[in-house]
Amino acid sequence: MSSIILWTVTTVLFIVGLGGTVIPGLPGIGFVFAGILLYAWATSFTTVSGVSVVALGIVALAALAASYLGSAVGAKYGGGKQKAIWGTILGALIGATFGPIGIFVGAFVGGLIGALLEGNSHQQALRIAALSILGTLGASVIQFFLALAMIAAFLVAVFV
Repeated sequence: MSSIILWTVTTVLFIVGLGGTVIPGLPGIGFVFAGILLYAWATSFTTVSGVSVVALGIVALAALAASYLGSAVGAKYGGGKQKAIWGTILGALIGATFGPIGIFVGAFVGGLIGALLEGNSHQQALRIAALSILGTLGASVIQFFLALAMIAAFLVAVFV
């Protein structure tokens, strides 16, 4: 693969990945990692080592988990217990099948139902559900910065 094509594809994956970290439902971190893996593979792991790829893969998995756990942390912060927390996680996972907005709607509805099942008042259940959305947004911010850190580590490996 020519180096111009390799750099173009890698850069496009990075850009799409960074966008995907702030648009729920798109596997942004996955695109960033795919760019790193593609470049490492195409250069026979001479510039970016296999150990670096594995380490960055672990960071990518942690960032992916953060996107689903963020809503649960928000629900817990709002006073939700086990049912509200599991409701937000399941709601976000089910909602993800309906696209980016589905994650927010799913986390909200799941958190709301879970909070109501726990016996919370409607007002408290709405608070728990709303904070689950803030948790999802916070997780997106964390993913964005982890994606930037992965790209920076890649660039250091390539150019330093």
